[in-house]
Amino acid sequence: MKKKLKKISYKELIIMVILLVIISLGTVTLAKYVIREFHSYYLDAKHFYFTSNRLKKNNPTYLVNNWSGVGSFNISFDLLSMKNSLVYTDYDIPYTVTFTCPSDVSCSLDKQAGTVLSSNANHSDTVTLSVSPTRSYAENERLQVYVEASSTSPYVETIGAYFEYVVGKQGVTYNIEDEANRTYLVLKITNAINYCKVIADFDNYHVNDLIESNVYRGLSAENRAKCVGEGVQLDFDPNVLRLDTTSNIMDVSTYANTTISGVDYINRLNFYIEPVSTMAIKFYKINTANNYTYPITNNSSIVTVTFS
Repeated sequence: MKKKLKKISYKELIIMVILLVIISLGTVTLAKYVIREFHSYYLDAKHFYFTSNRLKKNNPTYLVNNWSGVGSFNISFDLLSMKNSLVYTDYDIPYTVTFTCPSDVSCSLDKQAGTVLSSNANHSDTVTLSVSPTRSYAENERLQVYVEASSTSPYVETIGAYFEYVVGKQGVTYNIEDEANRTYLVLKITNAINYCKVIADFDNYHVNDLIESNVYRGLSAENRAKCVGEGVQLDFDPNVLRLDTTSNIMDVSTYANTTISGVDYINRLNFYIEPVSTMAIKFYKINTANNYTYPITNNSSIVTVTFS
């Protein structure tokens, strides 16, 4: 006697279709994972390592909060031919670098291609992306830049990262631009506040009046000195950093010294920063191997910055 087949309901058919789709997607994901892992295993077997201190295979996002929303900045990263301090590639690795920036941001690379030389003791090459917004960003707005690097020979490997800047409350912000094995770092301070405060009467203005930046720019040099922006204090250890005393910052600052081995070194600066402006202050590093980049690389600043 023939066994009567059970009729499949519409609901059961839908469930079966969904299960088949899930299984298919899982198979594709698994296949991609296996291919990726095999590729990594193959390159590792060839002692090929194309890595970075920031760019990765999984495209991480580096978030910078409390960005001022104005002024240009740099994003620097190292491309490496090493797996760790003991394992590295013993041949040159040429590479290319690309980026994606928003339409209202101007970006440029200091190099679009280069080579991580095996003869370099650090097995690294530094790339810098310059980012210049063409407008002011408002509070809570985000600026995101994507950077990607690919090795071109003898094997192809691609790594990347997103750098996202979020505008905090309008005020004064700062960051440090640095690279390992460079003799100096640059502290950049940005004042996004669009007014100054009068500290001495002149013309029709009186003490504590506020003058907007566009009016401030039209004042004479004598009267601009009577209307100050935000006060800034920098504290730093001369055993770690030495201020570049040849810069113009010395002409507009008061400072304090500390004595090291009988020699006086500046360890504190006080000055005002003009409204809607950026200042760059250079320090020379005692230990050039260190990278003091802030806030992307380090969670705390090597220079203590206080605003008033």
